Amino acid sequence: MLYKMKFITTILITLFLNTFNVIDINDDILNGFKQNKSAEVAKHFDEKISLKIITQEDVLSKAQAEANLKFFFEKHPIKSYSKQKTTSINSTSYYLNTNLEGENEKFRLTLLVRRNLIAQMRIEQLNE
Repeated sequence: MLYKMKFITTILITLFLNTFNVIDINDDILNGFKQNKSAEVAKHFDEKISLKIITQEDVLSKAQAEANLKFFFEKHPIKSYSKQKTTSINSTSYYLNTNLEGENEKFRLTLLVRRNLIAQMRIEQLNE
């Protein structure tokens, strides 16, 4: 009987700890944007990613999404980011919202992160 209690307790503790297993990758992602390094951001992409950059929107492979992000950085170099906000959906998913500043433009970045991988990324121009 004692063995069964220890076993059940171990299982419950393991399940409980796994709910907090989300690693904070926000700094890595946002530094990749600040440094205009598509490869740094893309290493956090899921195998397929829903991507919207300004007016183009599609579901792309990791490599295609990285190429599109690289093209974005070439046309719109990012200098900084601000107003970071994270909204939790559940224990493994959240939205990350922030504003990006380029030379003469501002953008809103919205990411859906699931199990520490970017599943969706939207970069939209801010009209101010």
